[in-house]
Amino acid sequence: MVLSKWRTAEAKIILLDHPTRGLDIGAKEDVYDLVRDFTDEQCGVILIADSLEEAIGLAHTIAIFKDGRLMHQFTGCEEKRPEQYELLQHFV
Repeated sequence: MVLSKWRTAEAKIILLDHPTRGLDIGAKEDVYDLVRDFTDEQCGVILIADSLEEAIGLAHTIAIFKDGRLMHQFTGCEEKRPEQYELLQHFV
């Protein structure tokens, strides 16, 4: 898997653009574990997620952009996960 190779590259930041698209549930869990491993190793991960559940489940910070502008930012998500409705209200 390509993500595993990046772990050995000692990257400081990784950009993941829909890394679980088209994967079965087991493979998605493997990707989630790798993302958590990256952050445990102090590597920044910018994740463009396929679903709100995926973003909420993995993110420490969630930033909502609309038309190239930052609309809202949720921080501290690892301690208090935002609800989907809280995220959705900033998309309008």
